[in-house]
Amino acid sequence: MSDFLQFDRTAFAWINTDWSNPIFNVIMPWITHIGDAATIWLWIVFIGLLLGWQLAHSIETDQGRRQHRTIMKTVVLFCLYMALIYGVNAGAYSGLKHLFHRSRPFMQQTVILRVSSTTASVLGNDSSFPSGHSANAFMVAALLAERLRRKRYYLYSMAALVALSRIYLGVHYPIDVLVGGCLGLFITWLMLCFCPLRKRIARENLFISHN
Repeated sequence: MSDFLQFDRTAFAWINTDWSNPIFNVIMPWITHIGDAATIWLWIVFIGLLLGWQLAHSIETDQGRRQHRTIMKTVVLFCLYMALIYGVNAGAYSGLKHLFHRSRPFMQQTVILRVSSTTASVLGNDSSFPSGHSANAFMVAALLAERLRRKRYYLYSMAALVALSRIYLGVHYPIDVLVGGCLGLFITWLMLCFCPLRKRIARENLFISHN
């Protein structure tokens, strides 16, 4: 176990220090905000609007207002379901944080800390394991991939970049972001598989599959 933790710290130092470059110094602090808790609600609204746009373009224009009301109701219900997915994800990684309470890298070893002192003081009171930002990013990627399947590799790559940014900024170890990402991905996939709206959308001939 000690060897594993040592490897985790070594990998962290490699990414946090050896990868230092002016481009990452500029883009990583911006990329990491994709996984902010406040940003997730904007993503939920965006995905809901995307779903509505896709469904509206899947019906004939002469099908009338009734069909459009059905679309609106489906979009609202799906947004509420996405909020539930986020709630389950947040509850899962928050529970693990409370259980393990691992100290942040900048509290245990010498790091290049690329966040403000105010942010660091707040993060210092929060557990490092697992990464909530990584869980959130992969949750969003999975939700978007459900609607934009041809873009799924780009979406998951962006989520991986968010996870990487947490290490580069000096606030998470590699195992933190790995477990966080897997947690967000697994919970989201599982809840999408059992989404009660799938049958309804299929029954209304509105479900779009972008294979």
